[in-house]
Amino acid sequence: MAAYCDYIFYAGDEYLGTAITPTAFPQLALRASAIIDQITFNQVQEIIDLDEDDATILLIKKAMCAVAEQIKIINDSGDMGGIKSESVGSHSVTYADNDLNMRSVEQKYVDAASLYLTSTNLMYRGF
Repeated sequence: MAAYCDYIFYAGDEYLGTAITPTAFPQLALRASAIIDQITFNQVQEIIDLDEDDATILLIKKAMCAVAEQIKIINDSGDMGGIKSESVGSHSVTYADNDLNMRSVEQKYVDAASLYLTSTNLMYRGF
């Protein structure tokens, strides 16, 4: 599997990304592409192979970039999925109290991708 776009697209005029360095991009792009496949029920590769709908392909690439940035943010922040702090001795857990922090990591990826993919119906689960 290859990433759906390269660093030139990410940093260029189409996406204007700045959060990810050129050396970190390939790994994040591969992970983001795999997440896009999961979110879209593996429909993306067929669209890219057919190379018919340039507007949809552009949105797929932008969604991949958004998810890659989200992966970086989560990795950099040490996101614990809504847990604010945790102690081992006498086991104590404190949960974050706002809804933004309570979203799961997976939901954050879906939210990042949906900004671009909602209009494509690629995230539609029905028949």
